[in-house]
Amino acid sequence: MTGTASLPSPANLALSRKEDFKAFADGPRRTQPDVLTRAQLKALSPQARAEYNRRRREWHANLGPLRTPQLAELHEDLWDIIDSNLQDGDKAKGAVAVDAFPGLGKTTSVLAFAREFHRREIAEQGEFTAQGNERVPVCRVGLTGNTGMKDLNRAMLEFFGHPGRNRGTTTREHFPVAAASTSPRPERFGRPQAIRR
Repeated sequence: MTGTASLPSPANLALSRKEDFKAFADGPRRTQPDVLTRAQLKALSPQARAEYNRRRREWHANLGPLRTPQLAELHEDLWDIIDSNLQDGDKAKGAVAVDAFPGLGKTTSVLAFAREFHRREIAEQGEFTAQGNERVPVCRVGLTGNTGMKDLNRAMLEFFGHPGRNRGTTTREHFPVAAASTSPRPERFGRPQAIRR
């Protein structure tokens, strides 16, 4: 995808596929509709008023994330951990588990960080690896409280659209092939460090 014209609508993104996450990360931010006075609103035709109200509803439904002190602190912690993960592959690396009560913005906060991280990595290292493969800095998968290794690997295969994602029953059968063919920056994984909010 080379321009914003070819990007899908943000309303139709699942983020569980690399194409959708890339569209989310690379796409433009929504723009706020112009603020109109009451007189300007009354002057709109019924069709223009309906379109204006639809744009306002979309804008208000998709506000944020708002950069609160808590969000800024979380992002600072995440950057510290991610930026310190430049060790060679034979050394242990840090990872993060964000834990909080439901509805406090964990997913929203981490997605905002993932978008920034994706953009930074692409800007610094380019869209393709030295071998000519697509660079995919972020692999976004949803986790439940009891996600096992097999479920995690299957979700990663699904994210990358790997042909082997629907075959086999063991994680060893297909995951090494997917890891070799996609380059999701596996050096970023490591021991979780919990951040409670």
